Parts: sequence; C-alpha cells; structure tokens
Amino acid sequence: MESELAPAPPSRRRRAAAPGSKDARTSLLSKRSAPKLVAAAIALLGAALVVIGGLQATRFAPSSITRASLSSPGQPVVTTAVGVLGLAGPRVQVDVSDSSRRAVFIGIGRAADVDAYLGQVSRLQVIGHDGDGTLLTRRAGTQPSLPNPAGVDVWVVSVRGQGTANLAWPDAPGQWRLVVATDGSAAAPDSVRLTWSGREVHSSAPALIAIGLVLAVGGVITILVLASRARLDGDG
Repeated sequence: MESELAPAPPSRRRRAAAPGSKDARTSLLSKRSAPKLVAAAIALLGAALVVIGGLQATRFAPSSITRASLSSPGQPVVTTAVGVLGLAGPRVQVDVSDSSRRAVFIGIGRAADVDAYLGQVSRLQVIGHDGDGTLLTRRAGTQPSLPNPAGVDVWVVSVRGQGTANLAWPDAPGQWRLVVATDGSAAAPDSVRLTWSGREVHSSAPALIAIGLVLAVGGVITILVLASRARLDGDG
C-alpha cells in the first residue's frame, strides 16, 4: 500500500526584491532621504539658536542699568550703608524730589566723617535693593533732628535744589555714605531714586548665534551635497 506524501509546507523565506521592483525603489529612497532629514533637522536647530540668540541680544538683553527708589521716608535723613553707592555698577545717579518744593540737599562724604555728623539722628539707611525697583532700608537712631547739612564741611561733593536735586557719583576707592535731607529737622524729601550704570553684563547671545550659524550653514551645505549626489546617481 502506497503511502500518501503530505504536501510540503509553503516556504516562509521571503524572496529578495528584484533590483527594479517597487520595494527596492522604496528602500533606496528611504536610505537616501534619511541623511537629508537629519541635515534639515540640524539646519532648523541652527536657525532656532540664531533666533534665540538674537532675542537675547536685543529684546531680552540683560540691562546694565539698575534703578531703585524710595518714597515718603518720614525721617529727617536718608543715608546709605557703606558699599551701596557701588552696589550695582561703577556709577550712580542720585535723583531727589519733593512734592512741596522744599529745599533739598544731597551730599556724599567719607563714612567716618558722615557717621560723626549723623550721630544718633533718626534716619533711614539704604542697605540695598530688592531687584524690583525698591530700595531696602532699615531705621536707625532716635534723635529728631541734626544741624542743617548744607552748613557742615564733611562733604566731598554736595548739591542743593528747590524741590529737586541730582548728583552723579563715580565709584571711588574708600568708604562713602550718601545723605539726603532738607534742613535736618523736617522730613527728608518725598522721593529718592538711585540709578546704577556701567555694570559689565555677560550674555550667552554671541555663543548661541555663532553655534546656530555653524549648524544652519552646515545643514544647508549637507542638503545641497546630498541632492547633488542623488542627481549624479540618477544620471548614472
């Protein structure tokens, strides 16, 4: 009795795609497209870095100027702690105004001389700024008044004005204090503003722009080279 042979199972081995078949063309296009996509992504990344660097250098550039002010101090004198005049830059502009148009005084002197003049007078001492435009202060002293600051000789530089006064001070070696007052007995002027300038500002914008340009140019050149090679292969 002859045994029946079972039919052989169908082969699971996939046949290699013929060189001109649709699958072969798709595989070749995929291999050629991948480097172009990578180069395009690099070029786009470079362009994004250039834009970010440009914004950091212009619209969002860190400022070399810092302003902070104090309103209605309510004490006969406003003074500064040692080091405050050079706190946020090598130059400081002091602007004082009074809504009642009283005579106002601004003076800067050596810290030891100013301390001797102030004694125990009630005052607000500026110790810094909060980064949002407000001067930080603390109260000191208990005496209600002191001699008119315009009549003492402890000042290296001083200025008086009717209702307003301004004084520019370049940071100098040594310990210095600022004094703002009216006549030493009435409340100090309504508004005191310090504007520091000349601070060296560091920004990452140049580095971002340089790296972005390298990536963008490199990506574009790579795309052009790949396109040229593809045309040559097509002609061949």
